[in-house]
Amino acid sequence: MSTTIYVNHRESQREGILEAAEELFIQKGIEQVTIGKIAKEARLTRATIYKYFSNKEEIAKEIYTNMTEGWRERHEKEVWSFAGNGYQRLENFLLSFFAYLFQNPREARFISELNYLYAKHWSAESFIQTMRGNLQDDFDFVHESIQQGIEDGSLRADIEADVILAAFFNFLPGMINRFGGMGDKVQTEFGLNPETIFIQVCRIFLDGLKASSE
Repeated sequence: MSTTIYVNHRESQREGILEAAEELFIQKGIEQVTIGKIAKEARLTRATIYKYFSNKEEIAKEIYTNMTEGWRERHEKEVWSFAGNGYQRLENFLLSFFAYLFQNPREARFISELNYLYAKHWSAESFIQTMRGNLQDDFDFVHESIQQGIEDGSLRADIEADVILAAFFNFLPGMINRFGGMGDKVQTEFGLNPETIFIQVCRIFLDGLKASSE
């Protein structure tokens, strides 16, 4: 087997493992999935899985890294270059992000599962590097937008920028967890399209950050 063919074979196997694991994680929940189940879904042996990943948590983190890399590429094209005041930049980021998730609910489901695993088993110190990897540019964009908004008068000046930043990045996963974890049950509970509900929640949150016009 030539070097190129071997490298392509290994890459194909790795991608197959990630695809099989992601499907199982979304369907059954990360905690319920074993390496054996991933191997069966990927039509590989457990030994082959362990050539690439030490455990299922490592697989989950790799899926997360790949997923957020896609977010980073999308935001680079559609979000970070948005021209407007600080409030408008935050508004565009938040509504654009959730519009994407409504079109890709499987990603929201996976993230809600990963957040559960993080909360239950991982320390913040152990996961923060993974979490920040592809999201650092988003973090910087939001931080800069908040500072801009306070300076240009579009965001409330009575709340410190660091507090707004923390609120923003706690609101975001909270919404993802509810949407990703509950899915269509939200519509059954309230008789309304989930997108209608969550967009309104985003609007209420944004209104709380907006500077008073009075």
